[in-house]
Amino acid sequence: MTDSEQILTRSIYQLLRRESFYAHILAHVTRVITTDVPTMAVSFREDVFYLYVNPEFLTDKLTNDQRIAVLKHEVLHLVFKHLFRGNGKQRFLENIAADLVVNQYVEPWPLPEGAILLNSFPDLKLKPWESMEYYYNEIRKLQEPNASNLYPVSCEMLERLQEDQGNIGSHELWGKSEQGPASRVLGRIMSEARTKATGYGSLPAEIRRSVEMMLQPAKISWKQVLKVFNASCGRTVLRTTRRKESRRFEGNPGRRIKRLRKVIVAIDTSGSIDEKLLAEFWNEILGIYKSGTALTILECDARIQNEYELRKPMQVPSFKGGGGTSFDPVIKWVNKTPGYNGLIYFTDGYAPAPVRCRVPVLWCIYGGMKDTSHLKGKVIHLGDQHEDELPF
Repeated sequence: MTDSEQILTRSIYQLLRRESFYAHILAHVTRVITTDVPTMAVSFREDVFYLYVNPEFLTDKLTNDQRIAVLKHEVLHLVFKHLFRGNGKQRFLENIAADLVVNQYVEPWPLPEGAILLNSFPDLKLKPWESMEYYYNEIRKLQEPNASNLYPVSCEMLERLQEDQGNIGSHELWGKSEQGPASRVLGRIMSEARTKATGYGSLPAEIRRSVEMMLQPAKISWKQVLKVFNASCGRTVLRTTRRKESRRFEGNPGRRIKRLRKVIVAIDTSGSIDEKLLAEFWNEILGIYKSGTALTILECDARIQNEYELRKPMQVPSFKGGGGTSFDPVIKWVNKTPGYNGLIYFTDGYAPAPVRCRVPVLWCIYGGMKDTSHLKGKVIHLGDQHEDELPF
């Protein structure tokens, strides 16, 4: 073994002794010592995850504890699936956002000097423990016309990072593969690491939530469910298509009926809904999104706490709420907001009967409530739902 390989192996062993979960993940990652990357990087190709390590960076630029910190940093990118969550439009900002996430979890190991932290952008007042998407959207504020007046310190930091990108992780190998195969391989790795690692239960809640989401796919086939649900919504549009010929006018394009899929998803964030249940809600919501449906999310306890569009898969957000429960705020919002043809409401069902909704409602009920006569619309009891069984 070369000196670099020996140092790398020794660092992984030290990580195994202190935080075995991360080391178990590294055991399934193929290590490559190479000068093709400036620091370290993870990548996925041909059903294999790789860790690329620059030998000079490893041996000459880092202390022993910093080596472990950087290794843990790279593993955390895998845990949060950052390799496949960027859209590539502003890769530089995505890289910063991803590092802002993982660097919050590297302790007790010391990061190298100059690592990107929340306090690197002090006047943005970034919230801790948020997602890559949250930090990306916040940093984009620094590109707005008046940003230098509103956030002078953060704008100066962004300019320095653009001039010298040495403090940003090496992410140029991200996004080279399809998410599906990589997710399946990563799921197997996470499952084994969770089983074999000691102290998994003591990991930060956000990390455990990310792992559990990866290992627990949606319980029902939302593609089938939404096909039936959309039929009850009744809104359609006619589109011309050249894939088939008109039956009435030879040589002209035919027509096809396209049912609209623009749906509101409401999440019950009242005090009776714990973090585990919210994570289950989110798994199902991602299943709806992946079926090809445009989603607007409303978080609501006794009032609407948050509203946003889901534009791409993301980890469980930090839900707002914790108070009492009322379905009326969401339904009143739907009744006065045009353009939607359905409402899907994730809840335990414990609230007074809501006002009448102008669009069809699909209630997704978790927990032990059996009497749902106060809920007008179609009802799924997800706790009892079988994977290939239609709920109505």
